[in-house]
Amino acid sequence: MKHLLLKLISMLQRRRLRRAAKNLSIDPSALLLRNFGVRFLATAEDRIYVTIGKQSMLNAGIIFEAGTGQVKIGERCYIGTNSTIMCRNGVTLGDDVVIAWDVTIYDHDSHSLDWRDRVNAVRHFYETYGQPDCFDKIDWTGVGSAPITIGDRVWIGFDAVILKGVTIGEGAVIGARSVVTKDVEPYTIVAGNPARPIRKIEIPPDNAAVE
Repeated sequence: MKHLLLKLISMLQRRRLRRAAKNLSIDPSALLLRNFGVRFLATAEDRIYVTIGKQSMLNAGIIFEAGTGQVKIGERCYIGTNSTIMCRNGVTLGDDVVIAWDVTIYDHDSHSLDWRDRVNAVRHFYETYGQPDCFDKIDWTGVGSAPITIGDRVWIGFDAVILKGVTIGEGAVIGARSVVTKDVEPYTIVAGNPARPIRKIEIPPDNAAVE
């Protein structure tokens, strides 16, 4: 009964996303939960921005602040409530990735390190916020951006932050409320701000992937 309810919610979410259908490639078996959504703050190009694989369950938001970027989510992934992917470059999740609630994945710096650029950005928003082309006209000069790659079988704890340019290796575990600023080795537990290695995860030789 509960699974049927989730399927109903997913069907309603797909209907809500019909306007953006040309920008989305979502496997029919994926479940889109109540808090799932895709927002294009800038004008979207005529292409696929979001790809979601088989049997994934998503309760998160995906936001594109520019006409660029792409988010690819593999098979059997779970992303919890109020988690957010902010994309201007690229975010890729492998298969069997588990992400808890309130996780933020951010592939750019949002603002320049030069305070003068930030002043200009605030002025831009003050003068144009709410207008259809507000985000189309943002000057991204000096704003760092780099793709994020999250490997197969990664587990990310609640309230963690994954920043631009990071690669998280297969099977790694990110502790709750960690801030990940550097690459994480496969099958390694990291935690803290900034996240640092805690220990390796030993996988028995006869360990088999769940079918």
